[in-house]
Amino acid sequence: MYFREGKSQREISRILGINRKTVGKYVKEYEEAFEEYKNQDGINEEIIEKIAGKPKYDTSNRKPRKVTEELMLRIQELVEANETKRKKGLRKQIMPVSQMYEIIRNEGYEISSGTIYNLVRKISSKKSKEAYIKQRYIPGDIVEFDWGEIKLEINGVMKNIQAAVFTFAYSNYRYAYLYQKQNMESFIDSHVKFFDHIGGVNKIIVYDNMKVAIKKFVGRNKREITDDLMKLSTYYNFDIRFCNVRKPNEKGHVEKSVNVIKQRVFSIKYEFDTLEKANEFLELRLRYINENMKNPNTPAEEFKKEKEYLFKKPPKYEYSIIKEVYVDKYSTITVNNCRYSVPVEYTDKWLKVKLYPEKIVIYDEKPIAIHKRIYGINKWSINIEHYINTLKRKPGALHNSLAMHQAPQEIKDIYNRYFITNPRDFIMLLEYMHKNKIDLNEIKSGLPPGYWRINKENSFFHTNNKIIKFNRFNFV
Repeated sequence: MYFREGKSQREISRILGINRKTVGKYVKEYEEAFEEYKNQDGINEEIIEKIAGKPKYDTSNRKPRKVTEELMLRIQELVEANETKRKKGLRKQIMPVSQMYEIIRNEGYEISSGTIYNLVRKISSKKSKEAYIKQRYIPGDIVEFDWGEIKLEINGVMKNIQAAVFTFAYSNYRYAYLYQKQNMESFIDSHVKFFDHIGGVNKIIVYDNMKVAIKKFVGRNKREITDDLMKLSTYYNFDIRFCNVRKPNEKGHVEKSVNVIKQRVFSIKYEFDTLEKANEFLELRLRYINENMKNPNTPAEEFKKEKEYLFKKPPKYEYSIIKEVYVDKYSTITVNNCRYSVPVEYTDKWLKVKLYPEKIVIYDEKPIAIHKRIYGINKWSINIEHYINTLKRKPGALHNSLAMHQAPQEIKDIYNRYFITNPRDFIMLLEYMHKNKIDLNEIKSGLPPGYWRINKENSFFHTNNKIIKFNRFNFV
C-alpha cells in the first residue's frame, strides 16, 4: 500500500486497523532491508527474508504484566506437591492444571488459564530430564515378556483377550499366544509354548512387576518371585530380571511388539469363530512380520544367529493347578464359577482336577472326564454321556435337559429326526456308542453321504459297514 499504491501511513493504519507507529516501524524495516540488499555483492538469504517475510516481534525480553514473583512461587509449590505425590505412588491423585487455576483464582490472582498452563509447563521443564543409555545386545541373551489386552469378537461376542508376547532384544523376533485370562496357568503355558517354538532356551527373560511373576516386594527394590515362576526358571535354566517400577522403556522391544500385534495383526481381522482360529491367524501374521520387516535385516534372519547361542531345551514342562472338588447333585464340579459334568456314579464324592489354560482333567485315581475349559460366571459344560444311567431311569427328562442342549448338533439331529417320541431307544443308542467307543467322526468316515440311514420301521442303523439291529432291550 505504501510503496505500490502511494497511501500514507495514517491511511494504511486506518484501513488495516493497525497502530500508526507499527505501520511506520514496518515501513522503516522494509526500506532499511531493501537498501542493505542493494549494497550486497551476492545473495543474502537473511536480508531477502526481511524484505519478503512476515514482520517478527522480538518478545525475548518481554515480561508478563500479571505474573509476579509471588505467583510464580505459588505455582512452584503446587507443582512440587504433585511431585511428592508421584514419589509416594499417588499418581491418580495428582492435581490437574485446571484445579491449580481454580485455586489461584480463588486466592485473588487475576490471570488467564492459558498463562497458568504455560507457567506449569515452564516450571516442570526445568526439572532434570532422564538420560537414556543406548544398549547393545548379545545374540540369544535377552527376551522380554509382557501381556497385552486385545479386543476380539469370538463367536459373535466381543471379548477382552490376553496376548502373552515374547520379543528377542537382539533380533526383535516376536512370538505371541492368546489366552482368555492372565492367570498362572496361561503364564506358564505361554513359556512352554515359546521354548518349543524357538527350539531352545535363552539366557534371561525380562518382566515388569506383574502379579504372576512377583509374590511380594521385600524392601524398596527387592522382589520375591512366585514359586511357579521359580520352578519354571529352574527347570529351563533361564535367569529372571525385572524392570524398575513404572519404567516400561526398560523392556521397550516387547512394548512395541504389543502395538505391532494390535496394528499389524488384528487391525486386519478381529472376528473369529473360536479362540483357536484367532491363534492360527496370529501365528500366520507373526510369521509374515518376522520374515518381512527389515531393519536392515528381517527378525527371522537375525534370529538364525541367535539360535546358535540358545541353551538346549529339556523335555516339555508339564504344569497344571491341582484342586480338590466336590461333585454336587447335578453330577457337576465347580471351578472358578463354572461347572463341569462327571459320570453320575461320582455324585456326592470328592475328586481331583487338573487345570490347564485350555482344558480341565478330572481324576479319581485315573482320568474320568476331560472338558474344554470355559471362562465366565455360572457357565456349564455338560457331556450327555455322563448322564446315560440316570436318563435310562428318567427318559422323559431328556428332551429339555441341559445335557441335550449342549450335545453335538449331529446327536441332536438324530434325536429330533428319529427318536423325539421314543427317548428311551435314543438313550440306549447313546449307551451303545459309549460302551463300544463309537464316536460321530468314526461313523461319518465309515459311511457314504446320508450315513444316518435309520430305517424307522425296522430300527436299523449302519456304522462302519455293519448293520446293527436294536430294540428297547438289547443290541444285536
